[in-house]
Amino acid sequence: MQKNSLFRILATTLWLAIAAFLSSGSGIFASSKIPGVATIEFGYFCAVEPSDFAEAEDTLSGTIGLIYQTPEFLVRGTTVPAQIGVEFGIVVQVRPEFEGNATVYVEHPPQGTDGTVQESWPNFFSASEPTYVGFSFEYDYELTPGPWTLSARREGELIYEIEFDVVQGANLLSCEMQPQIS
Repeated sequence: MQKNSLFRILATTLWLAIAAFLSSGSGIFASSKIPGVATIEFGYFCAVEPSDFAEAEDTLSGTIGLIYQTPEFLVRGTTVPAQIGVEFGIVVQVRPEFEGNATVYVEHPPQGTDGTVQESWPNFFSASEPTYVGFSFEYDYELTPGPWTLSARREGELIYEIEFDVVQGANLLSCEMQPQIS
């Protein structure tokens, strides 16, 4: 009888600890809002060569690389190494009422000569297949550690918002730009 009581106490204590952890904002979705999402994955991988480029005047580079294949994340989660050749982002399938053209936003620590903290571009989101949206570290000035937020809005309504933690000194990968496999 004492073993059973001890087990109940330990189980209750563990359950309360898990509940406290999740409600404290320390969980994986603590800094995430996903009201328009049917499915979502996020993480990082070694960047792939874009299939094409599109003008994006509200970005520091003025263009975005288009990746038509859904990438496979090497590491899932929201901690990302600040390293040239690393790309991080989100694979999302939206709920039907959020399908269509939207605006993607990337908020990050100040970059460039004018201290830019937000970049944006238009993107189409599908309810029937996954869409990839992300950011690749290509230039030294982009390697700014701290909170980075990827979000999307359609007609002013939030689809998702995920906060990533970009960390310095975590060169875990030997990444070179990889070609996309057709």
